[in-house]
Amino acid sequence: MSTTIPVSVDVPQGYSISKLTRQLADYAKMIVKSQSVEKSHKQYKHEALSGIFNDNATEEELIEDYLNEKYML
Repeated sequence: MSTTIPVSVDVPQGYSISKLTRQLADYAKMIVKSQSVEKSHKQYKHEALSGIFNDNATEEELIEDYLNEKYML
């Protein structure tokens, strides 16, 4: 189900409204998705950085995934 959520934001002059709208929509999707994942089945990709499990991802991808999981970037 798709819905529109009105959000009031003071946007500085010159800032791209379309870019901000896209970023907010992506962030909202990530929040909704993270809430729907069962905690018991969640895999922590940062564990691969310490060698706990083998993943075919590059070190940069693992670091990016870790930061996304931890800080929701």
